[in-house]
Amino acid sequence: MNIINFSGGRTSAYMTKRLIDEGLTDYIVTFQNTGKEIPQTLDFINECDKRWNLNIIWLEYRKPASFEVVTYETASRQGQPFKQLLEQRPASIPNQQFRFCTLELKINTLNRYLKSIGVYDYISINGIRYDEPRRWGKVQENVELPLVKWKTTKKDVLDWWKQQDFDLKVNEPYGNCDCCFLKGKGKLSIIAKEKPELFDWWIDIEKQSGHQFKKEIDYHSLKNKALSQIGLWDNDPSFECFCNID
Repeated sequence: MNIINFSGGRTSAYMTKRLIDEGLTDYIVTFQNTGKEIPQTLDFINECDKRWNLNIIWLEYRKPASFEVVTYETASRQGQPFKQLLEQRPASIPNQQFRFCTLELKINTLNRYLKSIGVYDYISINGIRYDEPRRWGKVQENVELPLVKWKTTKKDVLDWWKQQDFDLKVNEPYGNCDCCFLKGKGKLSIIAKEKPELFDWWIDIEKQSGHQFKKEIDYHSLKNKALSQIGLWDNDPSFECFCNID
């Protein structure tokens, strides 16, 4: 069994379409929704699903350690799966060093679903590109990277999408979870200036938990500083996550 991990970005969509066009068989396509994705990401996944007849399985984490199969229409859009996970682990919240959100909301949620349908032996197909070599070393034995084999770069993906009659209506710095802590403070400051309301969920979580997503600054302060200063964190680096937009 081949499991295509559809992250909701342009790269994973390109990979999925090419694999199927080139004759991949015995596969299912899955998307694990955290509830904090930009709405346009969900719209894009649904459009790919309908146009290409992918039959995407939409999954969400459920506490204490379970999952639910949802649909585009019923998928959470206010962070409910993410919040349920944090309610199960009140002693901490995820950060750059301890990314248990990716593990539970994405990886383990998928594994629980596969076990529920009797799938134990499978190949996980991930959309890591040829121009992302530092991510190759994190790959496990049962994972295949067709984009690396094809030597596909970000430019290749974007060039392909320019030829299509629809596209993901999300660009940097948006994508992934809307204010993901893996984004650099430069990207987050842009979001704070353009859509400050997106910070509210993250600020509330930090207040309720007494912990911070970023060790060096809490989200309330980050938002306030971004709104009051220009170019404060333009050079702060971002980090790769399980899902991305390109």
